[in-house]
Amino acid sequence: MANIKDNRRSQYTRTALRRALLMLMLEKPVDRITVKELCDAADINRGTFYAHYASPEQLLSQVENEFYLDLLAEVSSFREAEDVERIFVDALKALRERRELASALFGPHGDREFLSRVVRVAHDMCIVQWSGVSPKTDRALLEKLYAYISFGVAHLIQDWLATGAEEPPERMAAILTDVCNFGVSAFVDLEKLDPPVGKRMKVTE
Repeated sequence: MANIKDNRRSQYTRTALRRALLMLMLEKPVDRITVKELCDAADINRGTFYAHYASPEQLLSQVENEFYLDLLAEVSSFREAEDVERIFVDALKALRERRELASALFGPHGDREFLSRVVRVAHDMCIVQWSGVSPKTDRALLEKLYAYISFGVAHLIQDWLATGAEEPPERMAAILTDVCNFGVSAFVDLEKLDPPVGKRMKVTE
């Protein structure tokens, strides 16, 4: 019985600290959050905090790892699907279900490295597919293209979360897919520019 009570107490403490951290991260980055602020927000004492975590950064790292594993578990198509749009739909639905958590982690005070880590889950699949259809294209160029696209995708997802994730995941996924596949030309008729815009390079050059 004592173990059950201790486990429940520990779970309550961890949950309270997670909520406090996410709330504070809406206002400032983790390196400016003190243990005292976390304890006050979670209504626990410093000794209890240090019984679970060495620092706010360690708490954030655990929150991020759990979130990342949950996201991968729910978005099983990340590893298998060939349909990029389907991947985006599943990912966006998972993010919207955890909007409070995602908004803090991906917000202006979140961890940029963690956002990059999440965006890179589709890296291997994209590089393999692109190499398959354009085997003569330099791998280094494909890596640069992925970095460019993933940065834009990450920014659009951040903006989507910041505005309450009101756009339906299916609609947002379609936009992200068009951005990945066609870039500006998906939304702007470049042939109507004066002079018209054409390719400067062939993919095999």
